[in-house]
Amino acid sequence: MRTKFKAWAEPYINDHPEVILNEQQIQHLNDFVLEIGAGKGQFLIDMATKFPHLVFVGVEKNITCSGISAKKIVESKLENVFLIPYDVEKYFDLIPSKSVKAIFLNFSDPWPKKRHHKRRLTDDRFLEFYKRILKVDGMIYQKTDNVDLFNYSVEKFSESQDFEIVEKTDNYIDIDDFDCPSEYEQNFRNQNIPIHRLCVRYCGK
Repeated sequence: MRTKFKAWAEPYINDHPEVILNEQQIQHLNDFVLEIGAGKGQFLIDMATKFPHLVFVGVEKNITCSGISAKKIVESKLENVFLIPYDVEKYFDLIPSKSVKAIFLNFSDPWPKKRHHKRRLTDDRFLEFYKRILKVDGMIYQKTDNVDLFNYSVEKFSESQDFEIVEKTDNYIDIDDFDCPSEYEQNFRNQNIPIHRLCVRYCGK
């Protein structure tokens, strides 16, 4: 469902730089957890609350969703969660190498048309990005309701010698310890829509 535009979102982001990472701060990030496509931010908030010893960074290019996320972060008063309100591709070269402990891809856009598959977050060019920023043995966690995207991701990770699929689930029911349900996920669970999940380890150098 498309999020209705909120005129207050961008001004709110500009008024709260304490939760927004600028380019210089991004270049100095280290030892953090990254969510690409943070949506309205509930997953970030819940994970940062559950794991206060870890730093969480969400990337969200939709300015309205970013504004909603920023508001939630500010109101939570959490000090271990931050936001990058832009397209992650803009920061491919800024995020330091070997700085990320884990990456979460929660219900990403499936880009169903074949000509758009290169935009999928498990396309080869994104995998190259993940290989650079992930620490050795760092993890990628993907959840989706889209079977085609799930199978595509399985294929892409299987083709790479730098990644190992450690868990593949077609009906993810119980929530793992290192996880929380996102807004989309809770909605799908309420409708008994199967959730597909991949856990992938980066085993490169």
